[in-house]
Amino acid sequence: MKGEQVMYKLFIADDEQLVVETLSTMIDWNASGVRIAGTANNGKQALERILQSDPDVVLTDIRMPGMSGLELIRALKERGCKAECIIVSGYSEFEYAKEAIELEAVDYLIKPAELEEVARTVTKAIERLKRKTDPAENRPEQRIAKALDRAVFTDLIVHAKRPSFDRAPYERYGQFAAIVIGSPATHWLERMKNNGVTDALPGFLANRGIVVDLLYEQQKVILLCMAALEESGSLSEILLATAAAFSADGSPDSDDLSLSFGIGPVVSGIMDAHLSFLAADQACQMGLFFGVSVMDGNRWPGITRVSERLLSDWSERIESLTLYEQKEFEELLERWTEWGTGRLIAPVTLKKAGIQWVNRLLDLIEQDYGIKIESVIGDRTRLIDGILEAPDWASLQKQCQDCAQGVQFYLNVTKTTLKEKVVQEIKAYLESHYHENIQLDQLAERFDLNSSYVSNLYSKSTGQTILEYITLLRIQKAKQMLRESSFKISKISQNVGYDNQRYFCQVFKKRVGVSPGQYREDHMIKVEESRSS
Repeated sequence: MKGEQVMYKLFIADDEQLVVETLSTMIDWNASGVRIAGTANNGKQALERILQSDPDVVLTDIRMPGMSGLELIRALKERGCKAECIIVSGYSEFEYAKEAIELEAVDYLIKPAELEEVARTVTKAIERLKRKTDPAENRPEQRIAKALDRAVFTDLIVHAKRPSFDRAPYERYGQFAAIVIGSPATHWLERMKNNGVTDALPGFLANRGIVVDLLYEQQKVILLCMAALEESGSLSEILLATAAAFSADGSPDSDDLSLSFGIGPVVSGIMDAHLSFLAADQACQMGLFFGVSVMDGNRWPGITRVSERLLSDWSERIESLTLYEQKEFEELLERWTEWGTGRLIAPVTLKKAGIQWVNRLLDLIEQDYGIKIESVIGDRTRLIDGILEAPDWASLQKQCQDCAQGVQFYLNVTKTTLKEKVVQEIKAYLESHYHENIQLDQLAERFDLNSSYVSNLYSKSTGQTILEYITLLRIQKAKQMLRESSFKISKISQNVGYDNQRYFCQVFKKRVGVSPGQYREDHMIKVEESRSS
């Protein structure tokens, strides 16, 4: 009859009879246009009775003998049952909520649920039924009348401007939150549209009382979600679970398209929606960088604080390094790797820390070894740009590790050969110029190295100092001239580099054990005896 109230049928399934009786009798269902179509205390019994009674709404527990609530919903879907399903459970694990959303359950209530909350949820399920049967009623929920055109939307949400527009359509909503979607895949936007995600996602949320406005902006999909839910926290929970269901893991028909969802925090007014977008955008970028499907923007302030603190401590540690020690730099790189692997800090902070580590490493190599670092790693600017532009954690990690390995390889192999060559050239120079007044700084300048490096390099490589080798060369030459010439000792002293004959004689006797005159006398006799024989 026209004007007669339509009664919707409700079926209740729970393994606790007390819960069934409470839900059946303690709520005034008639006032809501609802009548109890049946009850059951186990899953298999519920499946059989639901198929017989054909209810409009099913209210079910998860843990039941015979068949769980999730298995019950799946079995009903497979048999073509159109009933709206609500889960009431004492289990709040996220995986349960995620699976419930994948099965298109209207809601997921945690025991003990208030009776008023149960009644409101059943009413919401009935409203969803009405929208399904009346397309005209569904259309306004898909998108708000175009109070926000694209330019206003972009200015308000993305650029944090305060444009003039009609705010009246938004006053009915008490919660606003942004979702930002991105992907590292090529042509991902086209693929996302082709596999129907951009159509299914707003409709999926609309069926849960969440109105969505959607924008494509610089290789991002931005969803402004608006709701008038009783609890503001429930909007975040719904969005997180929905994102998990639509990500690659939760959407098997997604054509292997890997998506990253950043979920912004809930704000109370449309004019603050840009705050939710900023957090969602950062969360999305972090998800893309680390290869995570869903990132909660509510975590962003905490991540920012941790990032700032760790970077400050890191900078002090890096600046405290004054010498290149392989072990120290390897330990720092290991700590930095732990930050990235654990997703403890923001990508931009990881990059800043990585650049500080690389620059300090290269500066100390140049300082300690007296070499031009470009000969080791190429253009330093290009290396730093590569770190800044690293699209993900794997590529950033590889660039820093490759730099460390390249430098150490150079020091272990190429640099060792260079040291030997430098020492050989120094020795050759000394052998030709031992008789001259050789100064250490002049010698270092000749080889384009610093004096302390030359001195340390030569002594470590040969086991003697440069002065000791010059003295050895001079004494050897003096011995030869004493044996083979009739030059006066004063002349020999000058020829080998000693202007002071007395000092020459002191050095000679200290090294040889006898004076130059005695050495000449002894060795000339020995030579003559050798010749006469």
